[in-house]
Amino acid sequence: MMHKAEKLSVCWRYHAGHDALIWQLMFTSTGNLIGQKRFAGSRQALFFGIDTATGSIFCDDFLLMDHIHPFSETDNWFTGFETTLGDLVYCHTCKSDSPEHRGIWAVDFMSGRVVWSRPDIVFVANLEDEFLVYKSVVFAGFPERHFLLIDPFTGADIRCLGLDSLEVHAIREAVVQEEVRQQVTLPEVVMEGMPVERAALQRAGIAETNRCECIVQGSLTVAALHEKRQLPDVWDTVLKVWQNDRLVYADCMEECVEKPGRNNFLIRCDHMYYLKGKEELISVALS
Repeated sequence: MMHKAEKLSVCWRYHAGHDALIWQLMFTSTGNLIGQKRFAGSRQALFFGIDTATGSIFCDDFLLMDHIHPFSETDNWFTGFETTLGDLVYCHTCKSDSPEHRGIWAVDFMSGRVVWSRPDIVFVANLEDEFLVYKSVVFAGFPERHFLLIDPFTGADIRCLGLDSLEVHAIREAVVQEEVRQQVTLPEVVMEGMPVERAALQRAGIAETNRCECIVQGSLTVAALHEKRQLPDVWDTVLKVWQNDRLVYADCMEECVEKPGRNNFLIRCDHMYYLKGKEELISVALS
């Protein structure tokens, strides 16, 4: 428990570079954070890796390349994360002119190499010992999805499940959400019907709870407060953390933006992570 006089402190900061947009974050089970940053001007999507315990950067400005199944420049721009397992992070690209995911690339960012890749399948679910995926095929002029289970460490087929059957539905129903797997708590926009969050914010003196994203965890309340300026028509976002009704941390996440960013903070284990100005990632110890 924190002493009354204590305030929360920053553990480490990572700056992604000028004009960068930190786009996506995932956590490996070995305690590393892997992120993607985008540079809209040059249409580059690069990756970085941080040891969350120390803040040391073991990978930065990493361009995903595969000599067996090469990426085009368009593929690289539309890469993203699917899941993690052990030290591996599983990435996808998108079909041309479509947001639909395509392929799986298993990447070890510690060593900077692609362990295996399969552009012929699409990720569906992480079942720990195996992945549920599908292949898109055309039969009699109609598209079909053929499901199969693969080995997550080699990419090899384990078992074919066929079309979208009762067995496939049962597997999908039993899947653990990715946030739960990675022990991540994401904020929620405070709405009517959320009495715990609204009560916690009101105890802290926040009246307009409809402009808040919030996480309530035990005695801690973490909120991103989106405040609209009158002139010019822009927004500021302030992050605040209370223990019970006592303010223990505050920082400005964004100033003078046309539209406030959403979902830009999270809690994992006993640390909070948030984005400041889209370019900087900050870790704060909660205990």
